[in-house]
Amino acid sequence: MDIEERFAEGLEAHRQGNGEAALAAYKDVLAANPDHPDGLHYLGLLLFKKDDPEDALSLIRHSLHINENNAFARNNLGNILKLIGRREEAFAEYILAVELDSDQKDAWHNLGILAGEAGRNDELLRRLADLKDRYPNKGDAWRIYGLAAGRAGKLDEAAEALDTGLTLGVETPFHAVRAVRFLHELGHGDRATEHLEKLVDQNPDDTSLKFHLAAARGEKLAQVPEDYVKSHFDSFSDSFDEVLEILEYNTPQRVANAVKLLAERSGAPFPDVADLGCGTGLCGPLIRDVSGRLTGVDLSPGMLQKAAQRNAYDFLVEGELIAFLNADLPTHFDLCVCVDTLCYLGDLTPFFEALDKALKPGGVLVASVEMLETDKEAFQLNASGRYAHNSDHIRRTVETVGLRYGPEETSVLRKEFGKGVEGLVFHVFKDP
Repeated sequence: MDIEERFAEGLEAHRQGNGEAALAAYKDVLAANPDHPDGLHYLGLLLFKKDDPEDALSLIRHSLHINENNAFARNNLGNILKLIGRREEAFAEYILAVELDSDQKDAWHNLGILAGEAGRNDELLRRLADLKDRYPNKGDAWRIYGLAAGRAGKLDEAAEALDTGLTLGVETPFHAVRAVRFLHELGHGDRATEHLEKLVDQNPDDTSLKFHLAAARGEKLAQVPEDYVKSHFDSFSDSFDEVLEILEYNTPQRVANAVKLLAERSGAPFPDVADLGCGTGLCGPLIRDVSGRLTGVDLSPGMLQKAAQRNAYDFLVEGELIAFLNADLPTHFDLCVCVDTLCYLGDLTPFFEALDKALKPGGVLVASVEMLETDKEAFQLNASGRYAHNSDHIRRTVETVGLRYGPEETSVLRKEFGKGVEGLVFHVFKDP
């Protein structure tokens, strides 16, 4: 047996999803050479179980003991540690990965996702500072340090680092936009807009960047462009849940609590339920036990794939939510939930008109929006690329359509760039 050929067979089987064939090949390789570093590494990945990770950790660490300079294995070790909640250890492995190989894109990406964690740890923050000094011409090193420094309260340092990173160039537009948004939040709106203008010039076909530039300039748009929402969330789907966990996002739970209270009062579950803008399905499992048929609707195929893995939905539909509500539906709904989706619509009149068509008599919507403090505007597109809404305007719009508004509850929906995002969870009823 040629060990490397047998390993290659296992790796190909692994990539094709044939775990049984991959396991047999990796075992053959390690039987011939118990210290084969790649065999140990990939067997660890194959055997990883979130509720029992020790075998995987032991195998990958053994691999790294043999070949400590394997940046790819360092990144994968970090991934496993992150998945089991050991974030600081994961962060340290990601730093080692990029120190070994500054072109390790996945490790840079992971560092960016966890940058807020480093802001709470002096040692990790120091190591990120060392990293930007080691790679002074790498924009992502400066960007990640800026995100972490901002979380640590070092706001001037954060702004300088983000500005430097964006000037040098950030690996992907997705990460550049997040850095620009933070720079804007830190009070440097002009510089943030300049960076966006440069990014649009460099990526003239990127509709996401064009939209963010319009938002930064304060342009009046009735709603977020559909193609932006779809492409943005497709690119975001793999890290969506993880990012929201770091942001202490609790809106699905708040909406679910309101739904369960309604179900308790009626004494029965809701026969037909729609989760409008379901995303990765965070709300679905929380309302599954009070739902008969549960349908999830979202524009993003990537998000729907994640939602399907939760096994909470009876049906998943790819589509824009107003078009869905206006369609010739096979059933109307006793309950609709809409968790942080209306923030991508400015004028809510078309939504509530469509909702009136789709709700059964006696049906109810439980939804959330970001709150607009001023009463001078009905809604406002923020530099974040999301709309904030005035609650009085929502009430008037609902009543104009012929639905009934209330009750409502204000709350912090999540924390973003160290600040709480004020929001509103509200009910809309269709009279019997």
